[in-house]
Amino acid sequence: MTRAALPLSTFLLFTLAMPAARAQQLVEVPVPNMGGKCDDLDPNALADAIEHEIPILQRSSQKWTIGNVTLSTADYATKTLAPLAQAARRGSQGLCQALATRFRFFRNAGVGAGTFTAYHNPIIRASRTKQGPYQFPLYHRPPGALANLTTAQVLAGGLVGKGLEFLWLADATEVLAVHVEGSALVQLDDGSMISIGSDGHNGHPYQNVSKLVLAAGVIPKNQQTPVGMTRARKYFLDHPDELNKYWSKNPHYVFFKEKQGIGGSKFGALTPGRSLAIDPVFIPQGAAVWFRSDMPAIVDNKIASWVSYGRVALGQDTGAGIKGAGRVDVFFGTGEYAQQASAVTTRPGEIYVLLAK
Repeated sequence: MTRAALPLSTFLLFTLAMPAARAQQLVEVPVPNMGGKCDDLDPNALADAIEHEIPILQRSSQKWTIGNVTLSTADYATKTLAPLAQAARRGSQGLCQALATRFRFFRNAGVGAGTFTAYHNPIIRASRTKQGPYQFPLYHRPPGALANLTTAQVLAGGLVGKGLEFLWLADATEVLAVHVEGSALVQLDDGSMISIGSDGHNGHPYQNVSKLVLAAGVIPKNQQTPVGMTRARKYFLDHPDELNKYWSKNPHYVFFKEKQGIGGSKFGALTPGRSLAIDPVFIPQGAAVWFRSDMPAIVDNKIASWVSYGRVALGQDTGAGIKGAGRVDVFFGTGEYAQQASAVTTRPGEIYVLLAK
């Protein structure tokens, strides 16, 4: 999922209603300076995402706490999300005017600038049967104790012969990439296209495989890596026998199923640029936020510059590697730019939680 930036203001966040020992004290702040444009995307996609999410939150009995206000998710959906969607339907100018006048902004004073990365929905080729180049499996979720096997046990054959193979890929590094991203569009060898996503995991802690191989110091310092490919993946393509060695050090293993839409969470398909993966301990899934960070301008497969942007989004997704109050992963969608940007984006950022006045 996925490097210098201008100084950004204090990272802001939302909190669950939770025991005081774990609660993050939120304070209301003045409306931030959002620059000449408060939102850089078509606001209609935001309105669509909000309107899809509202009935789901209205069916929930959960309560959230923002500053000194405790409210149900149904109230939040009706009183904050619905007006936000209406403002988005009036276009960028209407959305910006509403943000400045009709919404309150909250922050956690104890958290500095957050770490923002990006992720995407890769497009991969696969087969439903093991044949030809398609030799590397993705698995359905196993029953019983088999669902608790570690990555090392799975790679050693712990699920072989159980009839759990879901799809077969031709590139072992793509199997790992799908585990990291959590979803993919799949071009099957019969010409059809399907979307796949996570069907849970084995419950073991997550270790970032790219960080493990980088920490080992085995990647040549002068290694040339195309934009859109991580240094770790390039290393594993050049040294295929090393992949399982390092992947086994991450006990966290993901299972997959076919699904509808691109990406996905409990709110359904993710919206490119509008859906964020967050730590639900700090930002409950479904909370509306305004955030600011940087994205790469890529020209001729090279990073030409970093561009600051801000927009309204929804904390809809989660990830095993997305932990902490200041940790945010922006869903960039599908396609060449999304792949390239996701591979290189690690930037500071700030995020504000929205609550209607």
